[in-house]
Amino acid sequence: MALRTTSPHVPQTLLERARPYLVTALLPIIILAAGSLVLEYGFRVPPEGREVLHWIEWVALAAMLADPVVRLALARDRLQVLKYRWFEFSLAGAFLVFLGVMHWSETPERAVWLLRGVHVTIVLSIVARLVELHQFLAMMKVRPALLIVGSFLTVISIGAGLLLLPASTAPGEPATTFTDAVFTATSAVCVTGLVVVDTGTHWSRFGQYVILALIQLGGLGLMTYASVFALFMWRGMRIREALVLREVFTHDLRAEIARLTKFILLTTLAAEAVGALLLFNLWDHTAAGGPVPLGERVFYSVFHSISAFCNAGFCMYADSLITYRSTWQVNLLFPVLIISGGIGFAVLFNLARMVRHRVLGRRGTPLVKRRMTLQAKLAVTMTVVLLVGGTVVALSLETLHGHEEGWRRTAVAPDEPPPPAAHESPLGAGWLERASGAWFLATTARTAGFNTTDTTQLAPPAKFLTVVLMFIGASPGSTGGGIKTVTVAVVLCGVWAALRGRGSVQVFKRQIPPDTVRRALAILAVGVAWVAMTTTALAAWGVRDGADFAFLDALFETQSAFATVGLSTGLTPLLNTFGRLLLCAAMFVGRIGLLTLFVAMQFRMHPVRYEYARENVAIS
Repeated sequence: MALRTTSPHVPQTLLERARPYLVTALLPIIILAAGSLVLEYGFRVPPEGREVLHWIEWVALAAMLADPVVRLALARDRLQVLKYRWFEFSLAGAFLVFLGVMHWSETPERAVWLLRGVHVTIVLSIVARLVELHQFLAMMKVRPALLIVGSFLTVISIGAGLLLLPASTAPGEPATTFTDAVFTATSAVCVTGLVVVDTGTHWSRFGQYVILALIQLGGLGLMTYASVFALFMWRGMRIREALVLREVFTHDLRAEIARLTKFILLTTLAAEAVGALLLFNLWDHTAAGGPVPLGERVFYSVFHSISAFCNAGFCMYADSLITYRSTWQVNLLFPVLIISGGIGFAVLFNLARMVRHRVLGRRGTPLVKRRMTLQAKLAVTMTVVLLVGGTVVALSLETLHGHEEGWRRTAVAPDEPPPPAAHESPLGAGWLERASGAWFLATTARTAGFNTTDTTQLAPPAKFLTVVLMFIGASPGSTGGGIKTVTVAVVLCGVWAALRGRGSVQVFKRQIPPDTVRRALAILAVGVAWVAMTTTALAAWGVRDGADFAFLDALFETQSAFATVGLSTGLTPLLNTFGRLLLCAAMFVGRIGLLTLFVAMQFRMHPVRYEYARENVAIS
């Protein structure tokens, strides 16, 4: 699909004059409708109050549906307006048909269904306006990095507000504090999985839906969904939007961004649907310990499938997946979902095109569509090396060296039971169980945060290995975090070139540009510095008084937050307010990327047009 460089509608004299007034009049109506929905679903409103809210919703919906009709009446080229705003007109027509069906229906729950139809139509109308706002912001002279940062902060703020609503907390649970809501929202949007309250018992079903929506939005990014809706509404993708998405998914070919965006959405929905279907028969008890009815089984399957593919690590069970550690779904399906979401959408796009070309056997296909890109080669190679190497090393450390007395000092609250005996391996009893535990640890430690092993009982060398895997993380343009596999690959190639005395960095018969090597080194250096400073601050001021913990636990927790993994040594619930906010900052920085944050903060960029004289210095 071609990228649009101008607005898809021709300026209309009368319509252009009236547009500012229409926007000014519609904005408070949208805010009023959204506030009414929040009050109705987020608070326990008495019947009299609900009646008032319903009247507000009807009036707001009428105004939102009338907006495109007014624009059509004022326009000179009405066909262009119909083409540009077909979604709003279709929505209005569908709602009128729905009203007719409800009028002639004799079902006793007609009023309930009518109200649900009003709410759904309001939400879809608001989504259409948000897409329009997204395209307006994309056309402004704002750096893509700043738009990315702003979109994540917006979603986190809205998510924290929704989690603070009384309806988000399960009955009988203590009220959610502001810090807990912000921490949970940040963890969900940044697809981390660190929690300070139990997901399965503290939050109501409404709160769990909010967390699920935040995971889905955070996994791909708000800008991606807005662009997908814009393409769905036939509004095209402007060049500025393509630049933003190219920044998100690190894809070089701007002309293919529209295809890549569609591919990302279809791949995500397909993977999550297949994952939910295969997880359907896994669950044998709820988070509260009771039986699993059909509705709960469906929700658990969808929740964990989305959480796995988005590499979020949120789980409905307090012990994560330890109860199901021997099932094939946990040892095979979860890793497949995690790896698929963490290898990078540009890599999946490249591999899909290669497979399509070889299956169809088309002649004359451009070389770029027939070959495996350098990024795909580096991402796949590093992923395989980390998975295989991580499994072997983790199994070796826990089996051969993990049983010595005094190695397992971890964060333990005063009222918790003592850890198991030192000779018991947390990976499992037999060799097969230990191997599967090591495989899952190597898979989840890089991005996801699920666990089939009690990470609090890992030996210090195994914990440090997990820290290293978390620091490397997933691949660029994926749902995972870390400094990224390709970054580490480029740094290693640069080191190898320096050791061999080569002036250029070469790999797979390709030469990596010097700017890319410098960026990779900068990401590595700044990442190490950020983790070191955050760990020191967390250990010094972030833990509650009286909590017993090791410095390695603080490093583990910090790295888990920065790499948006979600594994924990049990230290997170023992953090004070400062410690939790510190991890929130680490999660946010790790999700959007260090360079993206620095570019967003750099308001003025002045290119250097001069060079100084060169002079060597001793470095060894």
